[in-house]
Amino acid sequence: MPTIVITGGHHNSALVVAQEFKSKGWNVVWIGHRYSARGDTHDSAEYIEVTASKIPFHDLVAGKLTMDLRELIRFPLGIYRAYAILRKAKPSAILSFGGYLGGTVALVGKILGIRIYLHEQTVTAGRANKFIGKLARTVYLTWPESAKYFDRAKIQVVGLPLRPSILSAKPKSLFPRRKPTLLVMGGKQGAHVINTFIFEHLSDLLPHYNIVHQTGTSSLTHDYETAISLDSTLGSLADCYLPLGYIGESEIGSYLRSADLYLGRSGAHICYELGLLGLKSILVPLMATHDAEQHKNATILVKAGLAQILSQTQLSLPSLRETIKTVVKLPGKTLALPRNASHSIVDSITAQTK
Repeated sequence: MPTIVITGGHHNSALVVAQEFKSKGWNVVWIGHRYSARGDTHDSAEYIEVTASKIPFHDLVAGKLTMDLRELIRFPLGIYRAYAILRKAKPSAILSFGGYLGGTVALVGKILGIRIYLHEQTVTAGRANKFIGKLARTVYLTWPESAKYFDRAKIQVVGLPLRPSILSAKPKSLFPRRKPTLLVMGGKQGAHVINTFIFEHLSDLLPHYNIVHQTGTSSLTHDYETAISLDSTLGSLADCYLPLGYIGESEIGSYLRSADLYLGRSGAHICYELGLLGLKSILVPLMATHDAEQHKNATILVKAGLAQILSQTQLSLPSLRETIKTVVKLPGKTLALPRNASHSIVDSITAQTK
């Protein structure tokens, strides 16, 4: 029975592929982050969901190649730890979902003569993914626009591996009153700036919208605890506010299909899913990313008539109200996007490793 190591960022789509490999008889070993950020003491969504799927999880503390001395010290330690894990696992292949952790594992895997594969989720490729792409036998792309960053002879455009609930879930009744439902999300770690904005304006928004608010579960910001505390002070409006630490794989489809509007970050996964479902959105891109990748993700939905971009620096109650007025008038058509990426990736790697 062959073994594959799965690693890198964007654990949502990576887990879909891991489960597909398991269903085809592969052993799966996962190398990832147990904690979402340096100093966070709460288990990451990645760790919780991967271990719940009965996949062996190895926490890798790797370092980035930057001028930060602390990161440079972590880099050789990450190489050594990755080497030990791979020597023990003896995988036939490594499938990386990018990032500096994925780059560390791919580098060690290449030295050990293991086949390397990469899935690129975003429109623009970061430094780590460009590096992994040079080591990889095949580069699987979510968006055709990413092709310019890689050797075209290696490319397969397969789309994003979709969480099953995105395709199968049905809308559900979340609130007792009939008002538009606003789904607020900031990625799996939450977005402290957006969370703080919602906290400050709950009393202004709740008379007009039901709000589902995924805050993240960071032990550094304590935003989920703040949301729970605020909820207890809302009186009759408490039934219109649903704070959640993290929306899991099995539930995300129902929440997306039950919402009338989305407000939040524009990461690769959520933008693909919003486009697939045709959910109108107000996108607040995180700009502290390589090559402003979240802004480029958001632009795809803007051009499709599904979203408007509201910059973080302009996030205010008046600007949100005006943006919502614009968004609700958009056509809201779904995008024709591939739906079977996980099958395509697993079949391709299986064929190459026989």
